Amino acid sequence: MKLKKLLAMVLIAIMACCLATACGSNSSEEAASEETAAAEKTDVKIGVRSDLIDYYNAVEPILKEAGYNVEMVSFDDSIQPNVALAEGSIDLNWYQHEPYLKAYNAENGTDFVMVQPKTYAPLFAMYSTKHASVDELPDGAVIGVCNDATNQDRGLKMLADNGLITLDETVEVATIHDIKDNPHNFTFQEAEMQMLPQSIDDLDAICLAGQHMVNAGNDASAYIMKSNDEEVYAVGFVANAADADSDWAKGIAEAVQCDELANALAEISGGALLPTWK
Repeated sequence: MKLKKLLAMVLIAIMACCLATACGSNSSEEAASEETAAAEKTDVKIGVRSDLIDYYNAVEPILKEAGYNVEMVSFDDSIQPNVALAEGSIDLNWYQHEPYLKAYNAENGTDFVMVQPKTYAPLFAMYSTKHASVDELPDGAVIGVCNDATNQDRGLKMLADNGLITLDETVEVATIHDIKDNPHNFTFQEAEMQMLPQSIDDLDAICLAGQHMVNAGNDASAYIMKSNDEEVYAVGFVANAADADSDWAKGIAEAVQCDELANALAEISGGALLPTWK
């Protein structure tokens, strides 16, 4: 009897070990399968703001040739593409730069990440109809700057980077009140960015995004000075943190760095949007 009980206990122990091994094996296989599926993801929904659809259309054939079954979902504002990404109804969105992305994350508790590499950057520059170069700006020149915080900061930092003024380095977003040194005694006139091109003939120079020069019928490439912050304000694909470093997300970001997108940017934006890889 004792021998029978001992054998029974041994059999039970062996069966328990087998079951545990089988369960562990199944769990490992399921995890591996999920990782493989994520790495090989090809069905991708991309959220695009409606004013940028033409750029998506330029690269969609390239993405399909690369093996991605992409689908565009358009939005009419800059909020809903991020809402959709958080909800999981899209896999990526493509319309924003990192300063906007970081501000959105901070305000909404999201964990979005810019996929590398980025794709294109908005040109920001100084324009003038009176002076052919920055060196020709006279002492006391009147310079038009944007009255919104982000673009006034960009304009002033562009001037500072070129040695024309000095800013208070303790201030993150500079305004005209944060100018510490103004050796040329420039006078700064604030205005809404879309209105600055109308004032260009009345001022010595204006600092603004090139797109607004194009919108006013001017040549975005006819600047006398250009900012060097394209990397900061470059637009790229944005994903949830878990997907940002995936092969499929990076593959899409790399695939759109192509001649088709570069040509579309030049033709549609009039030179106001610059490819990051050229």
